[in-house]
Amino acid sequence: MDAERPFSGFMEVPHTADIAIDVFAANLPQLFIQAAQALYHILGIQKGAGTQRMVHFHLEEMDLESLLVSFLGELLFYADQNAVAQEIKVLIENNSADVEMEMMESQSKKREIKAVTYHNMQIRQNKNGYQTRIVFDI
Repeated sequence: MDAERPFSGFMEVPHTADIAIDVFAANLPQLFIQAAQALYHILGIQKGAGTQRMVHFHLEEMDLESLLVSFLGELLFYADQNAVAQEIKVLIENNSADVEMEMMESQSKKREIKAVTYHNMQIRQNKNGYQTRIVFDI
């Protein structure tokens, strides 16, 4: 993973059996949102034209890595229900997150993800913001 990135985003990196993504952002809420975008990219989700609804949830974990895994796990749960977040707002305080999402129906997905793993995950801060690597079990 590159030491410093001046912008938000994600990119797929080589991994032996699973899919790994490097995620980077200026702040923690944006890191979580970019991780969500990476998840949807891997799933190949196509948004539908269905109804929209608001979803709110609160997560508490023992560290930021566990918080990110739980957050992505929630998104996987909704993706399995054919729902995708169109707008995501994340408020992070200590090791908890309050999440508000505008959900809409998804039309299709091209790939399944079994789980979000902790493998090589370490959220790091540098002068440009935050970064981490996420490995998805496919």
